[in-house]
Amino acid sequence: MSIVYYEWKNDKKDIDVKQYVYYIKHYHYNWHESLEFIIVLQGEVEMSVNGNIYILQEDDIMLVNSNVGHATLAKKINSIAMVIHLNPIYFRSYYKDYHLLQFSCRSNFKTRNNESFSRLRNIALEMVKYIKGEHPEEKIYFESLLNQLIANLIRDFPPKMMSSKELVRNKKRKEDVDNIVAYIEKNYKNKISLEELSSFSGYHESYISQIVKQQLGINYYEYLTRIRLREATYDLTDLKRKISDIALSHGFSDVKAFNIAFKKNFGKTPSEYRKQLLKEKMHETELREKRYLEEHEFNTLLMGREEMKNKVVADQISNKKIPKGLSEEDFLDMKEIIDSLDDSVVKLINLYDKWRREAND
Repeated sequence: MSIVYYEWKNDKKDIDVKQYVYYIKHYHYNWHESLEFIIVLQGEVEMSVNGNIYILQEDDIMLVNSNVGHATLAKKINSIAMVIHLNPIYFRSYYKDYHLLQFSCRSNFKTRNNESFSRLRNIALEMVKYIKGEHPEEKIYFESLLNQLIANLIRDFPPKMMSSKELVRNKKRKEDVDNIVAYIEKNYKNKISLEELSSFSGYHESYISQIVKQQLGINYYEYLTRIRLREATYDLTDLKRKISDIALSHGFSDVKAFNIAFKKNFGKTPSEYRKQLLKEKMHETELREKRYLEEHEFNTLLMGREEMKNKVVADQISNKKIPKGLSEEDFLDMKEIIDSLDDSVVKLINLYDKWRREAND
């Protein structure tokens, strides 16, 4: 089965795009040149960007600017997101200093269903249908969708220009944080103090606290704890190892500290998490690797989302809650269409289940 991970390049038009859908799991920090759209399709995700922590829920959209350190963490099991990476060279023909563009685009529970965010979300979902197209009309349509996505972004969320001095400062902070993060990743099993980080890096302790908080949104010790938790979760797949041994071997002072930190970050104890891994037959390699959705999984997810939205509207209609401004005649037409859609969705699901059963035989 094919996975939902696609790349699109058109050097003549300065287009370099990646689009994929994947399960967000443990704490992951990264930094790249591309602009990143992230759309939560299922679950709940913590985003740390520029020292701020945001909680994104289903249908929320966030844009992470080029060369901005950011981190993701699933707050709920089976959290799924669609991601679009766009090389900022796309803007070269339109903006002289395109590398200084800074967007501010993030939805929340009050705004996620606003027209501006709904448009971006719908275009992104349409793009993924055509990004792998081989026929000329499919290629033309995909690039037109990409242009629509960016045009709507610029119209509804006009970019600002970052100063060149600020860009230089950001790059310097990036290098400093990268050094600190690399040291923590390598030595997380040991006791690491601010004094030790200062001695290693040559930076003052207060500066380390400041830039880590600015870039990661959490202090150095919280980052250290999350790395320890991330690595410990991999070892929980080894049922021969005691939880207390796993805690001590990953830098926790005792099993109590491990339990408290684990429950705080994942909402369950290490033993409960281990039972879940056992039930789902998850192995360490599966936890470590980024897990992209297969195409049939993605299609099922979309069908489920659409069915749920239809159900909400159908419930309103069945309760005779006519939306304001809608005539009774239009209301009845809507009910007839939704009933027909419900029947179609059920038929599609049954056909899909039949195909899967036959494919597995």
